Amino acid sequence: MRTPAPPRALRLAGCALLLAGCIAGCIEVPPPPPKPPLEAKEIQVSEGVGLEVACTPTGVELCFDALDNNCNGVIDEGCGLHTGILQFTIAWEEADADVDLNVYDTSGELARVGEPTAGGLMKDRDCPRVSGECQDQNVENVFLTEGEPARGRYRVVVRLDKLNGATAPVRVRLSARVGHRSYAMALELSPSAATEEKSFSFTL
Repeated sequence: MRTPAPPRALRLAGCALLLAGCIAGCIEVPPPPPKPPLEAKEIQVSEGVGLEVACTPTGVELCFDALDNNCNGVIDEGCGLHTGILQFTIAWEEADADVDLNVYDTSGELARVGEPTAGGLMKDRDCPRVSGECQDQNVENVFLTEGEPARGRYRVVVRLDKLNGATAPVRVRLSARVGHRSYAMALELSPSAATEEKSFSFTL
C-alpha cells in the first residue's frame, strides 16, 4: 500500500524551511567588537609626587611592600591580599603610624572593609590594628571584586591619620594596577596641613 504524497502546501513549506536553513548557514555573523583595553587616562598626582610608569623587574614578588617586583602587572600576589583588574595598595614601615588608603569609585563612593561599593571596589585590610592582625606589616589594599570596572573618574587619597609616636615624615609606597599595567609612587606624609595627604586620580 503506497503512502499518499503530502499536500502541495506542506511540500512548499518544507522547501522554504530547508532553503532558509541553507541561507542562514551561509551567512557569517560578525563577532562582537572587542572591548577597549583598560587604560588609565588623564592621570593626575599631587604636586611633588613622582609617578613611575615603567616597571623594572627586581626578582620574585616580595610581600607587603606594595610593589610589582616581578612586573607581571599584579601587586603583592601570593601574599594573602586580594588582587583584581583594578588594585590599589599602600605599605609603610613605621609600625605605629596610622595611614589610610581612601579609594573613591566613579560615583564618589568610598571603598570600605568588607563592603563593596556599587562599582565593586572593596578594601580587604586596614592597618595598623590593635588586635595585631597586621603583625607590623602595615599594608592596606583595595581591589575590584568582580566584573568589568565602571568607566569614569577614580580618585585615590593616601592620608596620614595619626603619627602615634612615629617619626615624620612617614614614607609610604603606593602602587596602582589598572588592567595589566601598574603605576608606583613614593610618598612622604607629615602632620602639617600641606603634606598630610597625597592623591592619585585617573579616568577609565
